[in-house]
Amino acid sequence: MAWNIEKQGVTTEEIAARTGIADRTVTSLRAKNAGDIRHELNLLVALAVGLHMMPEHAELLIHLNGQFLRKKKPIERYYMYLLSIGSFYCVAACNDFLIKHGMPPLTDNDNICSFD
Repeated sequence: MAWNIEKQGVTTEEIAARTGIADRTVTSLRAKNAGDIRHELNLLVALAVGLHMMPEHAELLIHLNGQFLRKKKPIERYYMYLLSIGSFYCVAACNDFLIKHGMPPLTDNDNICSFD
C-alpha cells in the first residue's frame, strides 16, 4: 500500500481528509509493518476507495491484512461492489450508498474534509 500512496504523492493528511480515517490510523496503515496490525475491514475499503485503487490492489491490501471478503456476508458483498467501482467514487458517495441500503457507512462523512 505504501507504494500506491507514494505513486500518488498524497500525504497522510490528504488521505485522512479524503476518507474520514484518523491521521494516526492512516499512519499505521502506511507503516511497513501494516500487515502485522489487523485493521477493521471498513477502514481498508475506505482507504482503497479514497486512493482510487484498482479492485485487485484493494483485494491484495485486504488479504495482506489477513482478511477476506466473503459473498455470504451482506456487508462484504456491498464492499466487493464498492471496490469494483470505487475508483470512480469518493468515500462520502460510498457511505451514502451503504446507508441507502441499510448498511453502516465506511467512515463518518462529517470527518471527510475533501471530496475528490
